[in-house]
Amino acid sequence: MTDDVRHFKLLQELGRGAAGVIHLALDVEHDELVAVKHLSESAVSRHRNAVARFMREVRILSRLEHPNLVRIVHCGRSKGRPFFAMEYVEGQTLNQVLAKKPLELRPGLKVVEQLASALDYIHQHGIVHRDVKPSNILLDKKLVPRLADFGLAHDKGEVDMQLTASGTAVGTLRYCSPEQCAGDSHKVDGRADIYALGLILATCLTRRFPKCPESMQDLRGRFDREFRSTMNRMLIPEDVISLCHRAMRYDADKRYKTAGKMAKEIRACLRSLGPSQRLAHASSMDDDDLDITDSRSDYE
Repeated sequence: MTDDVRHFKLLQELGRGAAGVIHLALDVEHDELVAVKHLSESAVSRHRNAVARFMREVRILSRLEHPNLVRIVHCGRSKGRPFFAMEYVEGQTLNQVLAKKPLELRPGLKVVEQLASALDYIHQHGIVHRDVKPSNILLDKKLVPRLADFGLAHDKGEVDMQLTASGTAVGTLRYCSPEQCAGDSHKVDGRADIYALGLILATCLTRRFPKCPESMQDLRGRFDREFRSTMNRMLIPEDVISLCHRAMRYDADKRYKTAGKMAKEIRACLRSLGPSQRLAHASSMDDDDLDITDSRSDYE
Protein backbone atom coordinates (compact mmCIF):
# COMPACT_ATOMS: atom_id res chain seq x y z
CA MET A 1 0.00 0.00 0.00
CA THR A 2 1.39 3.39 -0.90
CA ASP A 3 1.54 6.34 1.47
CA ASP A 4 -1.25 8.02 -0.48
CA VAL A 5 -4.49 6.07 -1.02
CA ARG A 6 -6.60 8.20 -3.29
CA HIS A 7 -6.78 11.42 -1.32
CA PHE A 8 -5.71 9.85 1.99
CA LYS A 9 -2.16 10.40 3.19
CA LEU A 10 -1.14 7.81 5.76
CA LEU A 11 0.53 9.34 8.82
CA GLN A 12 1.07 6.57 11.37
CA GLU A 13 -0.12 3.11 12.30
CA LEU A 14 -2.79 3.06 15.01
CA GLY A 15 -3.15 -0.68 15.40
CA ARG A 16 -3.61 -4.02 13.70
CA GLY A 17 -5.79 -7.05 14.20
CA ALA A 18 -6.44 -10.46 12.73
CA ALA A 19 -7.59 -9.08 9.39
CA GLY A 20 -6.59 -5.47 9.00
CA VAL A 21 -4.18 -2.66 9.74
CA ILE A 22 -5.46 0.78 10.79
CA HIS A 23 -3.60 4.02 10.05
CA LEU A 24 -4.19 7.59 11.08
CA ALA A 25 -4.49 9.46 7.80
CA LEU A 26 -5.14 12.92 6.46
CA ASP A 27 -8.07 13.33 4.10
CA VAL A 28 -6.35 15.81 1.82
CA GLU A 29 -9.55 16.71 -0.02
CA HIS A 30 -11.46 17.66 3.14
CA ASP A 31 -8.45 18.54 5.33
CA GLU A 32 -9.48 16.31 8.22
CA LEU A 33 -8.05 13.32 10.06
CA VAL A 34 -9.55 9.89 9.44
CA ALA A 35 -8.70 6.30 10.32
CA VAL A 36 -7.97 4.09 7.31
CA LYS A 37 -8.36 0.32 7.64
CA HIS A 38 -6.96 -1.92 4.95
CA LEU A 39 -6.82 -5.66 4.55
CA SER A 40 -3.36 -6.96 5.40
CA GLU A 41 -1.39 -9.24 3.08
CA SER A 42 -0.97 -11.76 5.90
CA ALA A 43 -4.75 -12.02 6.36
CA VAL A 44 -5.24 -12.68 2.66
CA SER A 45 -2.58 -15.41 2.69
CA ARG A 46 -3.87 -17.06 5.90
CA HIS A 47 -7.62 -16.93 5.33
CA ARG A 48 -9.24 -17.82 2.04
CA ASN A 49 -12.36 -15.80 2.90
CA ALA A 50 -10.50 -12.73 4.18
CA VAL A 51 -11.58 -10.45 1.32
CA ALA A 52 -15.23 -11.56 1.56
CA ARG A 53 -15.24 -10.91 5.31
CA PHE A 54 -13.63 -7.51 4.89
CA MET A 55 -16.17 -6.49 2.26
CA ARG A 56 -18.97 -7.69 4.53
CA GLU A 57 -17.71 -5.26 7.19
CA VAL A 58 -17.74 -2.44 4.62
CA ARG A 59 -21.33 -3.24 3.61
CA ILE A 60 -22.50 -3.37 7.22
CA LEU A 61 -20.86 -0.10 8.27
CA SER A 62 -22.06 1.67 5.13
CA ARG A 63 -25.72 1.19 6.07
CA LEU A 64 -25.46 2.00 9.78
CA GLU A 65 -25.57 5.46 11.31
CA HIS A 66 -25.63 5.97 15.06
CA PRO A 67 -23.76 8.40 17.35
CA ASN A 68 -22.14 5.49 19.20
CA LEU A 69 -20.92 3.60 16.14
CA VAL A 70 -17.84 4.44 14.09
CA ARG A 71 -18.88 6.14 10.85
CA ILE A 72 -17.48 5.07 7.48
CA VAL A 73 -16.66 7.93 5.09
CA HIS A 74 -15.08 6.24 2.07
CA CYS A 75 -14.21 2.82 0.67
CA GLY A 76 -12.07 1.70 -2.25
CA ARG A 77 -9.16 -0.47 -3.34
CA SER A 78 -5.41 -0.05 -3.35
CA LYS A 79 -3.09 -2.47 -5.12
CA GLY A 80 -5.99 -4.89 -5.46
CA ARG A 81 -6.82 -4.93 -1.74
CA PRO A 82 -9.88 -3.23 -0.24
CA PHE A 83 -9.73 -0.42 2.30
CA PHE A 84 -12.12 1.97 3.95
CA ALA A 85 -11.82 5.25 5.82
CA MET A 86 -13.80 6.05 8.95
CA GLU A 87 -14.06 8.95 11.33
CA TYR A 88 -11.06 9.34 13.59
CA VAL A 89 -11.93 9.24 17.28
CA GLU A 90 -9.32 11.12 19.27
CA GLY A 91 -8.99 9.36 22.59
CA GLN A 92 -8.33 5.82 23.77
CA THR A 93 -9.88 2.39 23.66
CA LEU A 94 -11.80 1.30 26.73
CA ASN A 95 -9.10 -1.32 27.23
CA GLN A 96 -6.44 1.38 27.48
CA VAL A 97 -8.52 3.40 29.93
CA LEU A 98 -9.19 0.41 32.19
CA ALA A 99 -5.51 -0.54 32.20
CA LYS A 100 -5.00 2.56 34.37
CA LYS A 101 -8.08 2.63 36.59
CA PRO A 102 -11.74 1.58 36.75
CA LEU A 103 -14.50 3.93 35.69
CA GLU A 104 -16.50 5.61 38.43
CA LEU A 105 -20.06 4.39 38.85
CA ARG A 106 -21.99 7.10 37.01
CA PRO A 107 -19.57 7.47 34.05
CA GLY A 108 -19.33 3.69 33.71
CA LEU A 109 -23.10 3.29 33.58
CA LYS A 110 -23.40 6.12 31.06
CA VAL A 111 -20.79 4.57 28.76
CA VAL A 112 -22.49 1.17 28.82
CA GLU A 113 -25.98 2.69 28.42
CA GLN A 114 -24.86 4.36 25.19
CA LEU A 115 -23.31 1.11 23.97
CA ALA A 116 -26.52 -0.77 24.78
CA SER A 117 -28.46 1.77 22.70
CA ALA A 118 -26.03 1.28 19.82
CA LEU A 119 -26.38 -2.49 20.05
CA ASP A 120 -30.15 -2.20 20.10
CA TYR A 121 -29.90 -0.15 16.91
CA ILE A 122 -27.73 -2.66 15.05
CA HIS A 123 -29.83 -5.61 16.27
CA GLN A 124 -32.94 -3.93 14.87
CA HIS A 125 -31.08 -3.77 11.54
CA GLY A 126 -30.36 -7.50 11.63
CA ILE A 127 -26.71 -7.21 12.71
CA VAL A 128 -25.04 -9.14 15.53
CA HIS A 129 -21.58 -7.79 16.36
CA ARG A 130 -20.18 -11.00 17.93
CA ASP A 131 -16.97 -9.34 19.15
CA VAL A 132 -17.98 -6.70 21.71
CA LYS A 133 -14.94 -6.12 23.93
CA PRO A 134 -13.01 -3.19 25.46
CA SER A 135 -10.44 -2.90 22.66
CA ASN A 136 -13.28 -2.51 20.13
CA ILE A 137 -14.78 0.41 22.07
CA LEU A 138 -13.32 3.85 21.38
CA LEU A 139 -13.75 6.58 23.99
CA ASP A 140 -13.31 10.23 23.07
CA LYS A 141 -12.11 12.85 25.55
CA LYS A 142 -15.64 13.29 26.89
CA LEU A 143 -16.01 9.52 27.44
CA VAL A 144 -18.50 9.19 24.59
CA PRO A 145 -18.10 5.61 23.31
CA ARG A 146 -18.13 4.33 19.75
CA LEU A 147 -18.34 0.65 18.93
CA ALA A 148 -15.86 -0.37 16.24
CA ASP A 149 -14.58 -3.41 14.32
CA PHE A 150 -17.45 -5.21 12.64
CA GLY A 151 -15.09 -7.76 11.10
CA LEU A 152 -16.87 -10.69 12.76
CA ALA A 153 -20.38 -9.25 12.59
CA HIS A 154 -23.19 -11.38 11.23
CA ASP A 155 -25.77 -9.82 8.93
CA LYS A 156 -29.01 -11.79 9.05
CA GLY A 157 -30.17 -10.01 5.91
CA GLU A 158 -27.37 -11.43 3.76
CA VAL A 159 -27.34 -14.79 2.05
CA ASP A 160 -25.22 -17.19 4.11
CA MET A 161 -21.87 -17.34 2.30
CA GLN A 162 -20.52 -20.05 4.63
CA LEU A 163 -17.67 -17.83 5.81
CA THR A 164 -17.63 -19.67 9.13
CA ALA A 165 -17.25 -23.43 9.43
CA SER A 166 -19.88 -25.18 11.50
CA GLY A 167 -18.76 -25.71 15.10
CA THR A 168 -16.28 -22.82 15.02
CA ALA A 169 -16.22 -20.42 17.96
CA VAL A 170 -16.42 -16.85 16.65
CA GLY A 171 -15.13 -13.93 18.70
CA THR A 172 -12.76 -13.37 21.61
CA LEU A 173 -13.06 -16.20 24.10
CA ARG A 174 -12.93 -14.21 27.32
CA TYR A 175 -15.85 -12.04 26.12
CA CYS A 176 -17.78 -14.74 24.23
CA SER A 177 -21.20 -15.89 25.35
CA PRO A 178 -21.70 -19.59 26.12
CA GLU A 179 -23.50 -20.13 22.81
CA GLN A 180 -20.55 -18.62 20.93
CA CYS A 181 -18.08 -20.77 22.83
CA ALA A 182 -20.18 -23.82 21.94
CA GLY A 183 -19.61 -23.06 18.26
CA ASP A 184 -23.23 -22.23 17.41
CA SER A 185 -22.15 -19.10 15.52
CA HIS A 186 -25.02 -19.14 13.03
CA LYS A 187 -27.60 -19.43 15.83
CA VAL A 188 -26.14 -16.56 17.85
CA ASP A 189 -28.40 -13.52 18.18
CA GLY A 190 -28.23 -10.15 19.90
CA ARG A 191 -28.30 -11.72 23.35
CA ALA A 192 -24.67 -12.78 22.81
CA ASP A 193 -23.74 -9.09 22.50
CA ILE A 194 -25.77 -8.38 25.65
CA TYR A 195 -23.73 -11.01 27.51
CA ALA A 196 -20.49 -9.32 26.46
CA LEU A 197 -21.83 -5.91 27.46
CA GLY A 198 -22.75 -7.15 30.94
CA LEU A 199 -19.24 -8.51 31.26
CA ILE A 200 -17.82 -5.17 30.14
CA LEU A 201 -19.91 -3.23 32.68
CA ALA A 202 -18.64 -5.46 35.50
CA THR A 203 -15.08 -4.96 34.24
CA CYS A 204 -15.51 -1.19 33.94
CA LEU A 205 -16.59 -0.83 37.55
CA THR A 206 -14.25 -3.35 39.20
CA ARG A 207 -11.24 -3.38 36.87
CA ARG A 208 -11.27 -7.14 37.15
CA PHE A 209 -10.71 -8.44 33.64
CA PRO A 210 -12.50 -11.71 32.86
CA LYS A 211 -10.62 -14.98 32.82
CA CYS A 212 -10.38 -16.92 29.58
CA PRO A 213 -12.64 -19.97 29.97
CA GLU A 214 -11.03 -23.36 29.44
CA SER A 215 -14.31 -25.27 29.29
CA MET A 216 -18.03 -24.66 29.08
CA GLN A 217 -18.26 -25.39 32.79
CA ASP A 218 -16.14 -22.28 33.47
CA LEU A 219 -19.02 -20.18 32.09
CA ARG A 220 -21.57 -21.49 34.57
CA GLY A 221 -21.87 -19.24 37.60
CA ARG A 222 -19.22 -16.97 36.11
CA PHE A 223 -20.59 -13.69 37.44
CA ASP A 224 -20.80 -14.96 41.03
CA ARG A 225 -17.32 -16.47 40.84
CA GLU A 226 -15.46 -13.59 39.17
CA PHE A 227 -17.31 -10.39 40.08
CA ARG A 228 -19.97 -10.51 42.79
CA SER A 229 -17.73 -10.42 45.88
CA THR A 230 -15.64 -7.56 44.47
CA MET A 231 -18.74 -5.55 43.59
CA ASN A 232 -20.14 -6.10 47.09
CA ARG A 233 -16.86 -4.92 48.67
CA MET A 234 -16.95 -1.81 46.51
CA LEU A 235 -20.52 -1.07 47.70
CA ILE A 236 -21.84 -1.07 44.16
CA PRO A 237 -25.66 -0.74 44.35
CA GLU A 238 -27.57 -3.99 44.28
CA ASP A 239 -29.62 -2.95 41.24
CA VAL A 240 -26.38 -2.51 39.25
CA ILE A 241 -25.09 -5.89 40.46
CA SER A 242 -28.38 -7.53 39.46
CA LEU A 243 -28.21 -5.86 36.05
CA CYS A 244 -24.73 -7.29 35.35
CA HIS A 245 -25.80 -10.71 36.60
CA ARG A 246 -28.88 -10.82 34.38
CA ALA A 247 -26.94 -9.77 31.29
CA MET A 248 -24.37 -12.51 31.97
CA ARG A 249 -26.74 -15.42 32.55
CA TYR A 250 -25.54 -18.69 31.04
CA ASP A 251 -28.94 -19.33 29.48
CA ALA A 252 -29.61 -16.73 26.79
CA ASP A 253 -33.36 -16.92 27.49
CA LYS A 254 -32.73 -15.55 31.00
CA ARG A 255 -30.85 -12.47 29.81
CA TYR A 256 -32.41 -9.21 28.65
CA LYS A 257 -34.42 -9.94 25.53
CA THR A 258 -33.14 -6.80 23.85
CA ALA A 259 -30.26 -4.38 24.36
CA GLY A 260 -32.89 -1.63 24.45
CA LYS A 261 -34.39 -3.15 27.61
CA MET A 262 -30.92 -3.32 29.13
CA ALA A 263 -30.35 0.36 28.27
CA LYS A 264 -33.68 1.26 29.89
CA GLU A 265 -32.70 -0.52 33.10
CA ILE A 266 -29.31 1.22 33.16
CA ARG A 267 -31.11 4.57 32.90
CA ALA A 268 -33.25 3.55 35.88
CA CYS A 269 -30.07 2.73 37.82
CA LEU A 270 -28.65 6.15 36.95
CA ARG A 271 -31.79 7.91 38.19
CA SER A 272 -31.58 6.06 41.51
CA LEU A 273 -28.00 7.18 42.20
CA GLY A 274 -27.29 9.96 44.63
CA PRO A 275 -25.82 13.17 43.12
CA SER A 276 -22.31 12.36 44.37
CA GLN A 277 -22.44 8.60 44.85
CA ARG A 278 -19.03 7.03 44.25
CA LEU A 279 -17.50 3.58 44.53
CA ALA A 280 -16.13 2.73 47.96
CA HIS A 281 -12.70 1.74 46.64
CA ALA A 282 -10.98 0.30 43.60
CA SER A 283 -10.51 -3.40 42.99
CA SER A 284 -7.88 -5.11 45.12
CA MET A 285 -6.26 -6.55 42.02
CA ASP A 286 -2.64 -5.43 41.70
CA ASP A 287 -1.41 -3.97 38.43
CA ASP A 288 1.07 -6.81 38.11
CA ASP A 289 -1.81 -9.28 38.14
CA LEU A 290 -3.83 -7.54 35.44
CA ASP A 291 -4.34 -9.42 32.20
CA ILE A 292 -5.98 -7.02 29.78
CA THR A 293 -5.34 -9.11 26.68
CA ASP A 294 -8.50 -9.35 24.61
CA SER A 295 -7.20 -10.29 21.20
CA ARG A 296 -9.21 -12.84 19.28
CA SER A 297 -8.42 -16.44 19.98
CA ASP A 298 -9.53 -17.31 16.49
CA TYR A 299 -10.39 -15.39 13.35
CA GLU A 300 -13.69 -16.91 12.42
